Amino acid sequence: MIVRIAIDTERCVMAGECVYNHPRLFAWGEGDLPRVRIADLHADADRLEARQAAEVCPSGAITVID
Repeated sequence: MIVRIAIDTERCVMAGECVYNHPRLFAWGEGDLPRVRIADLHADADRLEARQAAEVCPSGAITVID
């Protein structure tokens, strides 16, 4: 099963929790907004990290799509 992750940049408050805690999946992009580095997740560990990032995102801007 492939899981996708996305960031709603309109909702993001740029706290950076995703980038700091999950640098394999997220990085800083243009305008100091985080961006998704790997959108399609195949590995169980990556899917777990994506869900953890969504849980700790203070603005709820990260979506995990099963």
